[in-house]
Amino acid sequence: MLDTLLPRFPVPAEPCRVGDLSLILAPPAEMVSIGGFANSLDALREAVQRELGTELPQAPCTLTTGQDLSILWIGPEQWLVNAPAGSGLMNRLQGACGDYAALTSQTDSRITLTLSGSYARSTAAKLVPIDLHPRSFGLSSVALTLAGHIPVMLVQRSMLPSYDFIVFRSLAHSLHHDILTAMQGGIPESERN
Repeated sequence: MLDTLLPRFPVPAEPCRVGDLSLILAPPAEMVSIGGFANSLDALREAVQRELGTELPQAPCTLTTGQDLSILWIGPEQWLVNAPAGSGLMNRLQGACGDYAALTSQTDSRITLTLSGSYARSTAAKLVPIDLHPRSFGLSSVALTLAGHIPVMLVQRSMLPSYDFIVFRSLAHSLHHDILTAMQGGIPESERN
């Protein structure tokens, strides 16, 4: 008899709480990266507007639609689109803009850890080398940065504050450990040397 392989989460599925801080594995989502072709950017923008009902951000930020769909700017002419699991995001994008951009599914390769609570900003600041003050990094801001030694996409989702750390699946366990250590008031292992 063949064994059925079931996907395992690289971090605990249950929330971790320290005081009013919480670290949660976000629900699984479909993620597709879009890399626009140089000679087709206007057509790409129009196609995305028609299909998703929103434009592609032109600066480091995220745009969210009422369908729980978000588009993150992740570099010049590059975006990461997130949609709820089972939404058929790749098929929609392939049909709408496959001729204007390189599309790559990131669904199985990235996960999102959400840090929230009244001390989320100071906790995240222990890990990332960017200014998280609201005048510099506010609602819907995006940064491609490091959390300790781990590359992440950091998104501020609410003014609570709440931060999404989007990370490669293979590094999620280490990031989870570092965030949890920072939540407990300690210095993450990656910062001790």
